Amino acid sequence: MTGNRLGEPHFQASAPLGLYIHIPFCLRKCVYCDFNTYAGLERIFAATVEALCAEIRYWGACTAGAEVDTVFFGGGTPTILEPAQFQQLQDAIQHAFAILPGCEFTSEANPNTVDTDRFAALVHSGINRISIGAQSFHNAELTMLGRWHTADTIAAAVAAARTAGVTNINLDPIHGLPGQTLEAWTQTLEQALALEVEHLSLYALTVEPRTPLYRMVQRGQVPLPDDDLCAEQYQAAREILAGAGFVQYELANWSRGPEPSQWSRYACRHNLKYWRNQNYLGIGPGAHSHWREHRPGGRDRELRWWNLDAVPRYNRCLGQGESPVADHETIAPDLAEAETMMLGLRLVQEGVTYARFQQIHGQDLRVTFAEALRHLAAQNLLAITPDRVQLSSRGILFHNYASQQFLPVAV
Repeated sequence: MTGNRLGEPHFQASAPLGLYIHIPFCLRKCVYCDFNTYAGLERIFAATVEALCAEIRYWGACTAGAEVDTVFFGGGTPTILEPAQFQQLQDAIQHAFAILPGCEFTSEANPNTVDTDRFAALVHSGINRISIGAQSFHNAELTMLGRWHTADTIAAAVAAARTAGVTNINLDPIHGLPGQTLEAWTQTLEQALALEVEHLSLYALTVEPRTPLYRMVQRGQVPLPDDDLCAEQYQAAREILAGAGFVQYELANWSRGPEPSQWSRYACRHNLKYWRNQNYLGIGPGAHSHWREHRPGGRDRELRWWNLDAVPRYNRCLGQGESPVADHETIAPDLAEAETMMLGLRLVQEGVTYARFQQIHGQDLRVTFAEALRHLAAQNLLAITPDRVQLSSRGILFHNYASQQFLPVAV
C-alpha cells in the first residue's frame, strides 16, 4: 500500500498477536457514547466490510502471516452486520494470519440485534466468546441512556447465546448513572448473576464532551455522577461478586471458573494483551495499534499508530490501495516504562513483575521507580513482594492517583 506514514512496515512478531476489528456502526447512538461509531450508514456496510478485509490482508502481509491467539470484534455493534458479512471478515482473518488452536474469538453484541439464529451463525464463523451490552437491568435507566432494549431482552439474548452453544458470556453493567441508587445498582448485579454468565465488566459512567449526555448535564437535565456514591457502588460490587465466586482480575473485570483458582479460564485474553502492554493490531476506522520491537540486550522500541476516523475516507483509502493510518508515534522510553506500570497495575491478581519489566525495558523497576514505590507504599497503596508490585486493597480505590506517580516529569 502507499500513503502509509509508517512506510511499508515489515514487522517480526516475537509472540502471538491480538487483532481488534472495529465495526463503526450502530442502529442508533447511546447518549453517553463517544466511540467512533455512526448510525444510519447501512448503505456503506458492504463497502466497509470490503475495506476491513483489505486492511486485514495488508497487516497479514506486513507481519508475514503472524500467529494470532485473540480476535475481538468491537464497535459499534458488530452484530448489526449480516452473517455473510461477518463470515467474510472471518475468512479474511483466517487467510491473512496463522490462527492458533484455541484462539479466543470475541464479538460484542447488542441485545436487540441477536437471536438464536444470529448467534448460531456467529458460532459457525468461529466466535467462542460473546460480550452482551447490558448496561442496566432497570428499564428507566436504559431509557435514560438511550438504549433501546429492555431488561427482558438481555435475559433473552443470554438464553439465545446458550442455545447456540456459546459457553463464555460477558455482561457489562454500568454504575454511577444519574439518579442510580445503591439499591438499584445491587439489583442490577443480582439480576446479572442470576443469568449465570462467566464474566462481568463493571464500568463507571463517564460524561464525555461532545456527547448528548454532556449536553444534558450542561443544561441541568440530569446530574453529574456522584463520586462518593460511585465509589460505594464499586465497593458493593466487589463484595457481592466475591461472594458469588467471581475473582476480580482487573480493576473493572471479574471472571469465574469451576473453582476460584481457575478464574483465568474465562478472563478476556484479548483485553489482557492491552493491560500487559503486548502487541495488537487495530483494524478499522479509528482503530489503534501497539507494537513493541524486541531488542535483545537493550530497550525495546515501542510504536503506536491509529487509523483515520471517518468511515468514507477510510473506505476510499483502502479502495485505492492506500493505508488508512492517520499518524503514528514512537513512544519515548520513560513514557513506555510508565505505561507498563500504569497498565500492569490494573491487573489486580498479577500486577507488574520485576522479571517482565526487566525483559521489556532492560531496567530494574525497583531502581527506575524507587521514589514512586516508596511514596505509594508509605500510603499503603502498593503491595511490594519479592517478585512483583501490585495495588493493595486500598490502592485499588486510588488507582488513578497511584498511576500518575509513574509518569515522567515534564521539563
